[in-house]
Amino acid sequence: MMISLQISLSRYNLSLLLLVLLLCGGMAACDVAREKEGRGDVIARYQSEELYREDLNHFLSDSLKGEDSVRFARQFIRQWLRGEAIDEEAKREITGLEAKIAPQLENYKQSLIEHHYTQWLIEQNEDKFAVAEADIENYYNKFHENFISRSAYYQYFYLKTPKPNQFKVANLMRSPEPEKIDELIEWAVDNATEYKLDSSYVGETEISRLSPGFYFGNIRRASRTTLYPYQHQEGDTTYYDFYRLMDVIKEGDLLPLSLCRDRIINIIRNQRKNALIEQTKSKLLQKAEDAQKITVY
Repeated sequence: MMISLQISLSRYNLSLLLLVLLLCGGMAACDVAREKEGRGDVIARYQSEELYREDLNHFLSDSLKGEDSVRFARQFIRQWLRGEAIDEEAKREITGLEAKIAPQLENYKQSLIEHHYTQWLIEQNEDKFAVAEADIENYYNKFHENFISRSAYYQYFYLKTPKPNQFKVANLMRSPEPEKIDELIEWAVDNATEYKLDSSYVGETEISRLSPGFYFGNIRRASRTTLYPYQHQEGDTTYYDFYRLMDVIKEGDLLPLSLCRDRIINIIRNQRKNALIEQTKSKLLQKAEDAQKITVY
């Protein structure tokens, strides 16, 4: 099967140069380029079917630069040519193919239009999907059975420093006063190589990373609120690590709200989006019925 192309794909260097010119809009000077229906330059042809630069630009992401964009363009053109070849062969071999797929194409077209419309609808009403703190708490309390932990989570303070200020760090980390922890955070910014001094919870992966050296290598069994110091050598540097377990969420326990917040926000936002979409569809259908645009036989 002969494939007629306006561009040559046989030589790598030539095709790279040609595609760069396409992407940069430099094809105006080339004999193969011509304008049609405002779609830009023709970049490939399969018999009478033509592929335009605008078709390529529609799928070309702005994040693709340099050789990545060239590589994508080459693949896109190749895929288009392959699709045209399959299209020609299928229509020749399968009797009545276009009539068979016409209903599917129409259904897909309607689905695609509906998808773009709902996306536009969501973007136009983004302010309606904001979730207040009270909404989050109400949902959490109402559906708490949906927020049962499937694994363990740990809340702790941790600090690693090469500075031999053990007593200062230990005293601040032991303190139940939030102001002392704030003071320790300020100190850690300049003096610690790693620290966690907030109330967040972490899973097994992170706690396993910290375990060696602490409490016989099993930091999970450490006593709550007890401070554990650990001194160790890394090369020529001596490090002083401090760990204090604050809380443990076991498998089967109710998760704290802090670990459920993002999930709840997504749930509520999606519920509101779906409600808006369904309400809008119903209103549009009712509007069409009121205007006597609908006839059902």
